[in-house]
Amino acid sequence: MRSHLTAYLLSRHASLAAVVALPILATSLLCAAGCDSVAPPHPAVGRTVGDLPLLALADPARRPPTFTGKVTLLNFWGTWCPPCRRELPGLARLADRLKNEAAFQLIAVSCGSGGPDDAGRLAASTNAFLAEERLSVDAWGDPDGRVRQIFASAYGFQAFPTTYLIGPDATVRQVWVGYRSRDETDIALAIVALLKKVTRSPAAAVSAAR
Repeated sequence: MRSHLTAYLLSRHASLAAVVALPILATSLLCAAGCDSVAPPHPAVGRTVGDLPLLALADPARRPPTFTGKVTLLNFWGTWCPPCRRELPGLARLADRLKNEAAFQLIAVSCGSGGPDDAGRLAASTNAFLAEERLSVDAWGDPDGRVRQIFASAYGFQAFPTTYLIGPDATVRQVWVGYRSRDETDIALAIVALLKKVTRSPAAAVSAAR
């Protein structure tokens, strides 16, 4: 049902001028303690993302992705992480609906549970999970942990899953930390808003992919 709602919202609200949904960490806990102020945006928002030494798990010889000129959803996840396993199918659905949109890319970075990852084992466990769930995802890896170190120090990466929405100018626009069922709709609307900056009609692309 959630995927139908997302598809509806993507086509129904493609005319929105902008969608602002800045993530708030631990909002429920803060408000339960009596907070009245709005939490600041995630520290990564507004920062530029350069080239990243990612490894394509399906084809190690493939060149790492670039971010300039694309609307990118960069997701850090792991097969060992229950919230990640719940979130990834929704992201895969969004990517499938936008598969004919050249200006969009989903970069799903599969990560081990700690420290450097063995590339072969990471690829095997990732591919097994994707096959079991019947997900078509462009899976990448960070075997030596360099990308995670970069994001931990400069982009506020602290937990799995974390999803960064990166604009065509390679700057971070929004960040989602953890998994909530409503995030799929929020992410879909934010993607459509950014696609308007690089395409004439993202709604048409979404409809064609449905």
